[in-house]
Amino acid sequence: MSNEKKKPWTKILSIVCTVLTAVVLVVTAVIIVNIVICRAQKKPVSFFGTSFAVVQTPSMEPEIKVGDLIIYHSCKISEVESGDNIVFIAGDGFDANIKGQSIVHKAMELIKDENGNVISIITKGVNNPSADRELVTAENLLGKCTFNSAGWGAFFRFLSKYGIIIIIAIIAIPFIVSQILKIIKLSKQREEEKKAQTAISPIDEDTQLPTTAEDNADVNTDDSSDV
Repeated sequence: MSNEKKKPWTKILSIVCTVLTAVVLVVTAVIIVNIVICRAQKKPVSFFGTSFAVVQTPSMEPEIKVGDLIIYHSCKISEVESGDNIVFIAGDGFDANIKGQSIVHKAMELIKDENGNVISIITKGVNNPSADRELVTAENLLGKCTFNSAGWGAFFRFLSKYGIIIIIAIIAIPFIVSQILKIIKLSKQREEEKKAQTAISPIDEDTQLPTTAEDNADVNTDDSSDV
């Protein structure tokens, strides 16, 4: 009876695990595909206004080093303060090999109009000898940097490089494991069936059955009649 009571709970648990696994697989696949596509297009990876990027140059060392993962949030130019590390798209004032890419530099000075509104920002890499030749405006501002980490940068680069392989593995491994478990379950069922058949196998003709008192009585009666 206890096994029968557990069966509905086992089924529910199995369904919940299957759904959760499917959700994790889908979310992971979407994240990795997004990372791979953005990296291929040289665009920042973004999820709901939060973007991720790996630093490629030493212009912000030692504060932010090459290979660090940075996280930045989109913001208005009026929300930037002097001293913030901001991310923006490099324009004509940068070298040709950097133009069009995302840059993280420190906001050194805010330029305001007559009404006190910020219209542009003077930026500088802390490791560079001079400020950037091009001002950052609302058009090329991407956001403010809120986090950087060397460890997560290595993990992010790993996902970018081996993302497709990881997706295939995530999809294939659960299927392979489920098939192995099915094979094990079937083999156990066959062993149990063999044991059950052995337990109820018919008696051979040569097997001597135990005799009872009644059988002995019958034998004695037959012998006396012959006399």
